[in-house]
Amino acid sequence: MSGQPVHDPRFDPQTILQALPERWRPVFLAQYREAWEAAREPGEYHRLPELLNLWWLNSIAFADPNYEQRAQEAARGVGEFVALEEAVPDWEERVARARRS
Repeated sequence: MSGQPVHDPRFDPQTILQALPERWRPVFLAQYREAWEAAREPGEYHRLPELLNLWWLNSIAFADPNYEQRAQEAARGVGEFVALEEAVPDWEERVARARRS
């Protein structure tokens, strides 16, 4: 068995960039560069993998041909919803951490 790490596309900026629709690429790159700079500080290292994972999930959502329609419906409050705290169990921690930054 090899001791080589398995490539995880969730944390590969190039893979994420290629998976994103063109209109989202500048937004991703700007946030990626900001997180990269912030990650230089010892207490902020977590921002980069969190951002990459979030954009990986975004790229999956954006690949759905019905994404725009569903996003518009969600903005209007149409459809079924899950509370954010239920969908992201550590949401309060993330908000508190973002407020400290």
